[in-house]
This record gives sequence, C-alpha cells and structure tokens, in this order.
Amino acid sequence: MKTTLRFFFFISSITIFSQDNFKLYYEETENGFMILADNNEYSPVSAKMDFRLENLTSTNGNNKVFIVPARTTRHIITDLQVVDRKNQIKLGYESTYNYGDHTQKEYDNDFNYYLPFQRGSEYWLSQGYNGKISHQNENALDFKMPVGTKIYAARGGVVVDVEESYSKSCTTAECAKYNNYILIYHEDGTFAEYTHIKKNGASVVIGDQIKIGQFIGYSGDVGWATGPHLHFIVFFQRLTDRVTLKTKFLTGKGKQAISLIEREKYIREY
Repeated sequence: MKTTLRFFFFISSITIFSQDNFKLYYEETENGFMILADNNEYSPVSAKMDFRLENLTSTNGNNKVFIVPARTTRHIITDLQVVDRKNQIKLGYESTYNYGDHTQKEYDNDFNYYLPFQRGSEYWLSQGYNGKISHQNENALDFKMPVGTKIYAARGGVVVDVEESYSKSCTTAECAKYNNYILIYHEDGTFAEYTHIKKNGASVVIGDQIKIGQFIGYSGDVGWATGPHLHFIVFFQRLTDRVTLKTKFLTGKGKQAISLIEREKYIREY
C-alpha cells in the first residue's frame, strides 16, 4: 500500500500529572492505523479524542471520551481504516486527558468515612459544605488544626499523586497553584484530596496502597489558606473540572456515621 501520510499532533493535558505516565501513539496496520494508549497511572485515565481524518474512518467513533484502565499498556483506543487505498491519507488529532472515569455517575454513597485525624483527637470543622468563605457550590470540608498535625486516611485506596514542594501561602485564590496535597483513588472510582499539607509533609508516595485510618502525612498552612487547616474533598474527576460529593463520617466512638456540620467540634474515639 503506497500512500502519502501526514500527521498533526495537538496534545493537551488538563490536570497536572506526569505525561511520562500516559502516552497516546499509533501503529501502522494492514488496513490503516491503530491508536493505542499506555497508562502507567494508578487510576483510570479519560482521554477525549478529536480526530482529523481524510480517507480514514474510526471504528470506535470520534470526538468522544475513551476510558483507559489503570496500569495498562497497548490499550486500543480505535482502529483507523483506509477508505480508498489509491488516495492520500491525512491523520491528525487533538486530545485532552485527565485522571478518572469521566463518564462515571454511581459510587458508594453509604460508605462510612473516618475522621482524618488521630484517635483521641478533637478538631473544629471551621468550614463545611457550601461554606461562606471559599466553599461556595463545593462539597468541601476544612478541619482547623495546627501545622504539623498528623493526618490519617479517611478511606483506603491507592496514592495517585503527591505534591509537597511548596511553602508559600496567602489568602487569595491566586495562591491555589501552591497547594500541597495527597491524592488517593478509591475502589468505587472516587478520589479524596487532602490539601494544604506542610512542605515535605507527605509520608506516602505514588503507588502506595493505603488502608483506612493509616497515617499519611502532616497538615500545614500552604497554598490558598486563611490559616492552618486540612482541606478535605471527595470527588469525581471530569476532564476539566471536579464533581465534589457529600460523605458521612464516623464520629465519637464510631457507632454511627453522620453528615458533619460547620462550626461544630468532632472527636474521634475509634
């Protein structure tokens, strides 16, 4: 098959994760080309593909989101088949990708989360869901705690990202780019982010399997923060945004899970 082939690549990454861990590429086949993906991340990755094709057709559709499972290689995105072997072929695409399953809607909303601090400790919830300071239209929680307070996993999962290099903080949104955090992926497809940890404050690394109640790092006052606290959210990751979710926590002796209320103090005795 003698054809003239031209490629145009416009690759964009929406979230901050190493592009070395996710790769889109092609291989020539007998009837055209195969588009493949290698995902070395510890969660699925969603990739939106917009192919620009001439004399080629995609067997798995176009301008749609493809889900690539975690820790997989040579995952087939689609086959591109030549329409007329006598004519020139053109192939180009734009891609946008991010952690998680962009299409997921269901999750375990009955799961009982642990309070993210040490047994025997008690802390104020300084800001709750849809809080007036910075949580408008966001299901996020702020636990007021001193810098260096030990943080414990509210739920088990796998660490997919850690940022602990920053020390700068301020009270405006422009400092959000300096947030330190630990990002954990849960078995039901949700993520939890533990934000504002201190510089070099993570005790876990990417790929660690985490158990509920496990020590993971130290709280801080880094990034967009009005004072020392732990910012905690559970969410679905979409291509360009997050859908934050409400959760229930075991409090007191851990006999019943409840929804936390802003400006209340909670103790963990389990």
